[in-house]
Amino acid sequence: METEADTERLNVVERTGLEFLRRGCRRDGNAIRPWTDADRARVRGLQTWAIVLCGLAGAVSAALIGAADLWLQAVLVRGGEPSLLAPGDDPAYWAAYGGIALVLSLLEVLAMYWVLLRSVAGIADAAGLSFSGPEARDVLTTGLSRAALDIPNPRRALHGLDPYARTSRLKLLAYTALYRIKVGATSFIVRILARRVLARSGLRVLLPFAAVPVFAGWNALIAWWVIREARVRAAGPLAVREAIAALERAGLDADGRRLALDAVAELVVAAADAHPNYDLLLAHLRETFDIEPHIPDWPDVRARLARADGGTQRAVLALMTTTTALRGHRRRRQRRVLEAAYAACDTPMGDALDTARRRIAEGR
Repeated sequence: METEADTERLNVVERTGLEFLRRGCRRDGNAIRPWTDADRARVRGLQTWAIVLCGLAGAVSAALIGAADLWLQAVLVRGGEPSLLAPGDDPAYWAAYGGIALVLSLLEVLAMYWVLLRSVAGIADAAGLSFSGPEARDVLTTGLSRAALDIPNPRRALHGLDPYARTSRLKLLAYTALYRIKVGATSFIVRILARRVLARSGLRVLLPFAAVPVFAGWNALIAWWVIREARVRAAGPLAVREAIAALERAGLDADGRRLALDAVAELVVAAADAHPNYDLLLAHLRETFDIEPHIPDWPDVRARLARADGGTQRAVLALMTTTTALRGHRRRRQRRVLEAAYAACDTPMGDALDTARRRIAEGR
């Protein structure tokens, strides 16, 4: 079974992250298995540790930048307060402030990367994954590296299937731009609002520290997001193995196997995301069924699903539920496809998707 690993396309940051993970998880080979209670407790501890330390890094960085702001105003600014709209009035202040903020922000980011990479390495070890030997070239390990560094999945086809075939380039560009400015834009807005409130209350001395809770909160949120995604990716091989085993037990005929692969392909395209778990799932399905995925016609797939026998319907619905859960976070388009599939089979979906998400996140 071969996934479409892309280590040759990794940039310097991604390669550095992958090397860090290899040093942090020295297991000789993969030992994929259901997580024990001790494994889950270890993962929860790593998640808490990462959230607290990343939040602390943000708070310390923002406080030091605020202290530098006060000191530079006292030393370099004569009369009034430096204006962002007229930086030419106080060039020495803005040059010094920008340099200090840049250095502190860089140190903050490096500290976060160190914490998150250590946490993700621990989660991978708890899940029985290896970063040494041939497995280190697998798409899952590069995916874990990207998760730890909070880097989006690269835009690429998965085994001939383009997940972005129905997504406009403008939408993808807008999403990427918003992803990149999320912290900076929020911090800027909070500082503007704080300036108005603190200026009126006579507490202007606190203004440089207005970003402390913002930086701490955003870092904690990013750490929570990263660890949640890392848990899903680390548990992916187990979930995929169990899903393939269930399909084999169902004993689907040729039409049923084609239906199952088309249903998975529809969900991958609906996700518009080259997620490493989808690479892994498609690789296993190709090897197991010996057929190739393609972009399906969803109304036709839904009609075939409605005509299938009860055993095939149950097997395909279970596979579709697992496929949707393998991405971790919700996608409205995927949920609509899944709901339509359950409706076509006249079967209530209930909390099947939430149950699958919890099972995967807990390595069951």
